[in-house]
Amino acid sequence: MVFGASRKRTARNADRAFRTRAVDLLAEAREALGCPLARWGGSAAPPWCPQALTAAADDCVQRAQAVALIDESTSRRLYRVAIAMQMLALEVQEEQLADRGRRLAGAADGLARLRGMATTDALMAAVCEEVARCCDFGRVVVSRVERSSWIPARAHFEEADESWFADWVDAGIPLTGDTPEARLLTERVPAAVYDTASTTVHRDIIVESGQSTSYVVAPMISSDTVVGFFHADYFPSDRHIDDADRDLLGTFADGVMRLYSGLAHAEQLEMQRERARRAMESIDALGRTAWSAPARITARPEVTAELTTRELEVLDLIVQGATNRDIGERLVIAEDTVKSHVKQILRKLGVANRAQAIACAAGTPGREQLAYS
Repeated sequence: MVFGASRKRTARNADRAFRTRAVDLLAEAREALGCPLARWGGSAAPPWCPQALTAAADDCVQRAQAVALIDESTSRRLYRVAIAMQMLALEVQEEQLADRGRRLAGAADGLARLRGMATTDALMAAVCEEVARCCDFGRVVVSRVERSSWIPARAHFEEADESWFADWVDAGIPLTGDTPEARLLTERVPAAVYDTASTTVHRDIIVESGQSTSYVVAPMISSDTVVGFFHADYFPSDRHIDDADRDLLGTFADGVMRLYSGLAHAEQLEMQRERARRAMESIDALGRTAWSAPARITARPEVTAELTTRELEVLDLIVQGATNRDIGERLVIAEDTVKSHVKQILRKLGVANRAQAIACAAGTPGREQLAYS
């Protein structure tokens, strides 16, 4: 955790330093060219991103070339600002690539740790903190999607006050309008909101309660259906969201859903095994009850007087409907031995088959009737 905190501070310091330098250079270009700052940044991305710096540098070069013959001083100034912007854009890009590599490695480590979770509940209980820790976000929220609403479920806040979030847990937020969340239901790709003030968002939770100025949201997809969202931002720091954050959260969401799918499948198999075990236990209990049933031999003593103790046991099981194999397993004797006992029982009772032996043992017709039926 100490390493994670240090890495976050380093990233924030670098981001703040780049932003300060970029804003100063863009202000100088605006003054020299008479152009508004939004011309290079706009609402699609922060004005200090490499694309904005490069666009501003190109404008400076074009103006410098245009005024070179009539205003050499201004031309030199514009060339100098353009070079500084291009150099800064390269620095920012190099830092972003290095940071993206570090964070992707951290995400891989986080997913490896989550792979050790035993159940889907344990996975979802740990996922928000793991995303924040590995991806350097300040806040992470996981929500489920049900009946065209997204429902906040869990969150992890690194430093910010999280008391407000309790009011939103299990509260359905309609997925309507042109919000990023509504578009995700069909687009199914992560989205970045660079400026909540100029973008259509769910202001009640994101801006008024959460005070977020920029954030990323990634879909959780199962069987080609969006079943939930991950939201993340850097609050309470002033660091802004960028495309790398969007891609990183999307990668993590995909990995989490693969883990979730595997755990859900394993849990389903375990439930089926448990049902099978219970069914087998019920069958065994019924079997024990059947084998332990009292003897059904009700014939007069003179009918069974000639039978040995073992032959009486065999006859009792015959009356219960047991086959020769069943009798052998119950009495732990060979099936051939069972057949021999059955033959002796039929001879001693003076009957021709098992059905007549059962009737005789039950005390129904007399022996003479059985013998000639």
